[in-house]
Amino acid sequence: MSRSTLRRIRRLTNAAKPVIEERDRRQKAFEDSLPTLAEEHLLKVIIIFRYGEPRIEEPLALAYKRALSQLDREEALSIAHLRRILEKEPPAGDIKVKISTWVAQMPDWLRYLCHVGFWMGILGLEAPPLSQDVLKLQYTKSDRNAWPFLPQEILEPRRDYGAQSRFIDQMSPEEQITFLKIFRKPEHEWTRQECRFMREMFAREQSIQLTDKNN
Repeated sequence: MSRSTLRRIRRLTNAAKPVIEERDRRQKAFEDSLPTLAEEHLLKVIIIFRYGEPRIEEPLALAYKRALSQLDREEALSIAHLRRILEKEPPAGDIKVKISTWVAQMPDWLRYLCHVGFWMGILGLEAPPLSQDVLKLQYTKSDRNAWPFLPQEILEPRRDYGAQSRFIDQMSPEEQITFLKIFRKPEHEWTRQECRFMREMFAREQSIQLTDKNN
């Protein structure tokens, strides 16, 4: 490699350094915020479950509206209010114990619709397994990009029951976060590393599909 090429590479590297540092800073800030996001998300789902009378056949947004109306508070105040309620309720323990207690009582369709298992994993908690019946359902098109917010619609019958669901479920929480972040970006904006990661994930999905066919 010639000296001029090396100098050009060094100049490009130096020019890109602030951009890379800013990207890394934002990535770290996002990862640091995940436990807080997870806690707030799960508390919202508990609010829906306790006060909104959610029904599988109606849009989740209606149940959330009922819950906030019953609490007579806006979203942020409702979350703080629920925290105070849970602190006084059994079982003894921190907020994670309280969350686990309420999640265990939820119907699996609600846990599935609201990505409860994913967010429990962020907090180092384990959610109850989902039934095979609920895995025959999928999110509506409008809810597929709702993450990390609450979905608004209902679950609908899944055409490709099985493989896709297990493909996501078999990812680690870290892989799920990375996959969802990349998937939401236009493909032409993916970095080489992101392209490599997505190829590995989709290869895993194809392996699951082949296993299904052989069985």
